[in-house]
Amino acid sequence: MPTNAATDRRAAPTAQAAWLEQLGGAEAYNRWIFDTIRPFVAGRTLEVGCGIGTFSRLLAGAAAHLTAVDIEAPFVAATERATAGRANTTVICADATQYPWPQSFDTIVALEVIEHIADDAAFLRTLGGALAPGGRLVLKVPALPALYGAYDHAVGHHRRYDRCGLGARLAEAGLEVATIAYFNAAGALGWWLHSRVLGRTRPSGAQVRVFDAAVPMLRRLERAVPPPFGLSLFAVATRSVPQ
Repeated sequence: MPTNAATDRRAAPTAQAAWLEQLGGAEAYNRWIFDTIRPFVAGRTLEVGCGIGTFSRLLAGAAAHLTAVDIEAPFVAATERATAGRANTTVICADATQYPWPQSFDTIVALEVIEHIADDAAFLRTLGGALAPGGRLVLKVPALPALYGAYDHAVGHHRRYDRCGLGARLAEAGLEVATIAYFNAAGALGWWLHSRVLGRTRPSGAQVRVFDAAVPMLRRLERAVPPPFGLSLFAVATRSVPQ
């Protein structure tokens, strides 16, 4: 079926909602992601692109105060439900690329967000400007441009990243890169098969359950031998402290 840019923009939130719903139940996988970023989360924390609150409830337990933001009102409502009872959490419906942040943050977390932004370099500069001196930006982004396929297109990804390209983007934003590492090598192989070869646009529930059951083994493997490639890249960058 022919598509155009407007159709793609309307379809992307629907496909993304299906992805978030499927992955929201992948408890072992989500805990693996959170445990990876947990050492870098502290103080006043901003979560950009909170989705349905899968990580918001976890981040709220690690932060002094969490501000969670998403542009989609249904996602914001879901995050409010997920964090109900958390007195240290504020949930905002806003466009994070335009929002005038009234305060600076010690930590900014953006998990699978900047690939959805056409001008990711400008957005990274915006996030860097919202960091307190010495603050940390924690990113998770889709890795390996060669994997770009039907999954990516369906959820509105503009790109996938390699390690050098992501590092260059962060440096251009005036941030100092602390670490960039590949994550989830097995997932990259599955993504290639289902997205590139089979042309599927969303995972099945059975596919997610099988992968989630394998996560404990995958965690042990990647802890023992850091992978040379992966489905995702994790990056941590800091805002310089003025001398």
